[in-house]
Amino acid sequence: MGCLSTICKYLLYGFNLIFVIIGVLLIIFGSLMVSSMHNATDFDGSVKSIAFPVSVLVIGCVTFLVAFFGCCGTIRDNACLTKTYSLCILVLFCLQLSLSIWLFIEFDVFLDIMSDIVDGAWIDNNAEHNYPMDNLQLTFNCCGNEGYGDYGTEVPASCCGYTDRSQQCEASIYTLRPSCKTEFVDFWSSNMNIIRWSSIIIALIELGISAVSFHLANKMSRY
Repeated sequence: MGCLSTICKYLLYGFNLIFVIIGVLLIIFGSLMVSSMHNATDFDGSVKSIAFPVSVLVIGCVTFLVAFFGCCGTIRDNACLTKTYSLCILVLFCLQLSLSIWLFIEFDVFLDIMSDIVDGAWIDNNAEHNYPMDNLQLTFNCCGNEGYGDYGTEVPASCCGYTDRSQQCEASIYTLRPSCKTEFVDFWSSNMNIIRWSSIIIALIELGISAVSFHLANKMSRY
């Protein structure tokens, strides 16, 4: 291979190492999101809210594996493996770009869906459905759908962070708690801002890497 191809090879190897790190970071970020919602997955509609962090986890795992095998193909000068890697990166680019565009276009719609999830939890907040608001209130340190006033004089123990429903919740605690709808929507709004911008940047980098790796694979096949 020529000087330019050799430079491309080691640049690609370096980018692959970066993507291995990005994959690990996505796995950690997705895991933290899932962990922070561990109490908020026991009511109707919770599948919608947990699906996104699980998707981040899956994307992180796929990114890690593809980048890892890309490192192997590049460092071993394996044209077949490098071409396969290039195609995998191109597919990842298309999927990630589609996700990024959807997040930008449907951002408000997504937040409305999250808001409806809290409304659904409030409607089903009874013994038959295992008091889903308790899960939200314990997870997000909030109280009520629109605020603690929703409960009138019978404020549940979970508004004070107590897991035992028989405990008395003090007004000095629950009056300082925000509404669960506000906290839940804000949680998703802040995390989505991070994800949609980083997703665009990563997708553009992936497009460049795909082009460079395909060029490098063609050079490898000639030797």
